[in-house]
Amino acid sequence: MASNRIDIDLNRPGSFVQNLIGRFFRGYGERLANAAGDGARRGLEDVMDDWKREATDLAPLKHGTLRRGIHVDVDQSSGKLTGAISVTAIESKGGRSFDYAEYIHDIYPQVHGKSFKHPTTPGTIPEFLDKPMEDNEDVWKRELEREIREGLRRRGF
Repeated sequence: MASNRIDIDLNRPGSFVQNLIGRFFRGYGERLANAAGDGARRGLEDVMDDWKREATDLAPLKHGTLRRGIHVDVDQSSGKLTGAISVTAIESKGGRSFDYAEYIHDIYPQVHGKSFKHPTTPGTIPEFLDKPMEDNEDVWKRELEREIREGLRRRGF
């Protein structure tokens, strides 16, 4: 399985001002953290949807197995918000299983280079999960920041 992910640590301590205000206004810090966390989750879900869409467009299409095998997941645990994208495309031949996605994404570029010599679908590339992140990292950071600000605004901060 080939995969990639984004991690956001929601446990980072607040600023001095936030801590000071939190002492005077009971529950302020928790409400602030919840509002920021909700915005971060919404933003990360949007980013992961964009990432999946772009990765799907870049994945080879021959039978559609790779494109159908791309999945995203947003999970929150222990104060950490994680967005993961992965792909699995298991092919069976002669009683043996083979992860075609791992081969195309991880092994093919090391052996043959970062492009297909004769692609079955024009415009596709072997590292179809990595390229969208490389191209959109700054845009997605701004989108996450915007959603966090919106989350705070929606809650009156």
